[in-house]
Amino acid sequence: MLIDSFENKQKIVNNLIEISEFEGWSDHSLRLAFNKSQIDEKYLDIIFENKIFSAIEFITELRLQNLIELCKSSSEFNSKKISEKISFALFNLLDFDKKNKISFKRLINFYVNPQNLIFYKNFGPRPAKMAFSQSYRIADFIWNLCGDQSTDFNFFSKRLILSKIIVRSFIYFVNDSSSDSQATKNFIEQQIFKVLKFNKYKNISKQKLNFLKNKLDEILLEQNNYPKKLTDLISEIPFIRLIKKNHFK
Repeated sequence: MLIDSFENKQKIVNNLIEISEFEGWSDHSLRLAFNKSQIDEKYLDIIFENKIFSAIEFITELRLQNLIELCKSSSEFNSKKISEKISFALFNLLDFDKKNKISFKRLINFYVNPQNLIFYKNFGPRPAKMAFSQSYRIADFIWNLCGDQSTDFNFFSKRLILSKIIVRSFIYFVNDSSSDSQATKNFIEQQIFKVLKFNKYKNISKQKLNFLKNKLDEILLEQNNYPKKLTDLISEIPFIRLIKKNHFK
């Protein structure tokens, strides 16, 4: 078996999740996970090139692969509405780690620890940047899983909005003490509903404005003695007519 095999990586990160519940997320915790996995830590840079950051990325990819398998095995997933697919995917992605809530609560501390910025030699802004990149990676994955085909500005706005929901839901999840995480499921659905409601009102307002504009254009065009162009409209203003006729000379 290769030292950097999938099996070895999986064994190490499983131990890392257990250890980080008490030790927090750090390169030190990763070395402890190597020892517990009976893999010499001299191979750390080979297996996880960027140490703890690479290990966290690997955990994310593991969970995303688990999510694909779950959605494929779900007979109802493809028949769901887009909003329902997103809710289903996000909830189950979090629920994979319902037994690891304490550990992942410590992960939040790793992401936002102010000492990383105060004592730059620790990690600097890298954990905070990683929190953003991981949430965006998950958002992009879920949208693709739901069959999103957008390529314009909506492509980015959809993913940024979902990234925000992912962060909020993750924080809510690790603090959810219910055994079935039902409160988290409700929270995710509420967050998605709020976004849908806002977009609905935004689209209605846009439609009303377009309707009023079209009606105004129709009224103006129906007036035979009313200018049809903006330049003509301006030229009809009395002050402008005086200037054009040189009445101020």
